[in-house]
Amino acid sequence: MLFACFALLLVGLHLTVAPKVRLSQWQVHAESNAALEEALRWREGSLGLRLNDYEVARVGEVRYNVFGLAFVLISLVGTTLTTLTGGPPGTFYPPYYVAMVALPLVLAAYGAFRVQTRSSAWGAVLAGSLIVGTSLLHVLQRCGGAQGGSVNFINQVLAVTGLLIFAADFLGPRRMWPALLGLALAAWSRQMTAFYALPLLGMTFMGIPAGPNPKGRRGIVLVGLGVLAAVPLTLNTLKFGNPFETGYGRIYEGRTDSIGRSGQEKLFGLRYVPVHLRAMNTAFPSWDIRAGTLYPDVADVNGGSIWLTTPLLFAVLLTLPRWWKDRPRRWLMLATLPVIAGLACYHTTGAMGAGCYRYSLDFIPIWLVVIAPYVTTGRAAAWTLGCLAYSALYFNLLP
Repeated sequence: MLFACFALLLVGLHLTVAPKVRLSQWQVHAESNAALEEALRWREGSLGLRLNDYEVARVGEVRYNVFGLAFVLISLVGTTLTTLTGGPPGTFYPPYYVAMVALPLVLAAYGAFRVQTRSSAWGAVLAGSLIVGTSLLHVLQRCGGAQGGSVNFINQVLAVTGLLIFAADFLGPRRMWPALLGLALAAWSRQMTAFYALPLLGMTFMGIPAGPNPKGRRGIVLVGLGVLAAVPLTLNTLKFGNPFETGYGRIYEGRTDSIGRSGQEKLFGLRYVPVHLRAMNTAFPSWDIRAGTLYPDVADVNGGSIWLTTPLLFAVLLTLPRWWKDRPRRWLMLATLPVIAGLACYHTTGAMGAGCYRYSLDFIPIWLVVIAPYVTTGRAAAWTLGCLAYSALYFNLLP
């Protein structure tokens, strides 16, 4: 049953999203991906970039990548494997790229939802719905193409994978090392997800059960979180001479577009909150008929309401009395609040004209894993299937 449902999940994804995601066209190039180029420079014993000039931090004449430490490490492995298997040096063989970015996402989603629902069938359904019925589909579409995958969208996919691994362990056996690996994958891809270290610290110091040998697991948590922080701080020091200088403020220097100008003025601020609240909660495309089918007009839409595009999320509110009684679930859900607050204060929504709010992927996987046991039983199951069908249709109609 376990493998049969996973095989059906793969078939279902192929039938529904293959024409949009086009895994056969996935590729990544050092010339357009600063994280991949940084991996190549590491192999040469350097940190400075030579090929990329867009959204890089400049220190004098030297350029540095500031995005995606996780993808730098993955690219280091991928380019090494490509060379060892006879591929051109300095390239990331596309099948390896797919195997290291797309496949882990499907495996992590299926595993996380299967453990929470205790059902292989529902694990496959919810894993498929996360990919087909959220902004994740929009993100996956931009991980390939002739120009190569954008590091920003690749980071989003890696962060979702990390959050699924993190949540599955935190709400399951709590062995802690899988949770830490998941958190590292997420935080080293999307920095705001580092707030999910809070429930780990809460478990360590405030008595959330940690399974057998709690003292040993506390040690694992503290060492793991230390490494998670020390690696980027060390890189910041090597690049900018200050462990707390990330270089983000430098990537907008000299730009005249609206995002560049806002980034130069203020990276984070309360003045950006209303824009994010609209983009996340109320933005929605207008609809018309084109070529005989429904067409969502997203030309002037900034973002997309998570509630109107993925109505299953209303179950977060409807099931609140149930998950609130479960302390690990409650801590995990509360940890999404500083993530959402941080995103709301960021100078761009990252969703201009998209019809969806992709930053929501920094917390939606957590929400769905938490509520999974409550939306797949009894009368809720039919409502859940209806919501998933609607979301799959909506995101497949997006241009």
